[in-house]
Amino acid sequence: MKTNFLKIVLPAFAIILAVGLAFATEDNSVDRLAYYNVPGQGWQSTMVQESCDDSGAIPCKIGVYQLYEEPDFGSTQLHKD
Repeated sequence: MKTNFLKIVLPAFAIILAVGLAFATEDNSVDRLAYYNVPGQGWQSTMVQESCDDSGAIPCKIGVYQLYEEPDFGSTQLHKD
């Protein structure tokens, strides 16, 4: 009787524990500040994901505006892979 009870309860408990722990984890993404220049309005700031940095082939843009590391056209343009 005791072994039949354990054969049912232990797998059920393991499933409940696994489902509960799956919801307890979260993906930590680090955002960073980036800047873009809107003609007539000046430099604006926005938050971008860490995938936008100074390497990569695809330019990071917000709309049609290129994102920069600092509010200056001479600063590094941000790109992603």
